[in-house]
Amino acid sequence: MEIFGNVVSGLGEGRFFVGLTPYKNKFEELTGFIPFEGTLNVKLKHNFNLDNFNPIEFDGFEINGKRYFGGKVLLIKLFNKHGNFVNCAIVAPKKTDHSKKTLEIIAPIQLRKFLSLNNSNVVKIVI
Repeated sequence: MEIFGNVVSGLGEGRFFVGLTPYKNKFEELTGFIPFEGTLNVKLKHNFNLDNFNPIEFDGFEINGKRYFGGKVLLIKLFNKHGNFVNCAIVAPKKTDHSKKTLEIIAPIQLRKFLSLNNSNVVKIVI
């Protein structure tokens, strides 16, 4: 399946959460790559239901009495307008401030740099 969306600025929280060792280790286990500390946010025209694609669920954890939620991961390919792509994953935390139209994507590299992406650029997601 192919989905198209536009690159948008995030809330700045992806870098913190992806950088937490328990998340980083879990993402490596589930995706096969160590994620770059940050997410690429992609805004869709319609709500996206990750559960329609059999995502992999992961549990939350606790650090120094603070609870961090689990979520779901779905492996994808992300393409830029030139057809260059990266194997990466959609991450859907159980607790998020994003709407169901915004996808958070993790990858082993900084997607904006590698795929030369700017806000409003159209990307293709292949599931």
